[in-house]
Amino acid sequence: MFESAAAIRILRNLVVYAVGVGLLVVAALGLAEAIDVSAAVAGVLFTVGLALVLVVHEYFGGPV
Repeated sequence: MFESAAAIRILRNLVVYAVGVGLLVVAALGLAEAIDVSAAVAGVLFTVGLALVLVVHEYFGGPV
């Protein structure tokens, strides 16, 4: 059985990872001009999303 601290850690990692991937998807769609997002905003969203995914992998030990 999971301890509550382990469950909270996994939930935190998954939430941060999901937000990062969501930002990456929005940025990619914006850069592909599938949605109405300027290139400057899409670039910032892509950078932030990539940073969040890297934080989860490097500092939090992976999404799960």
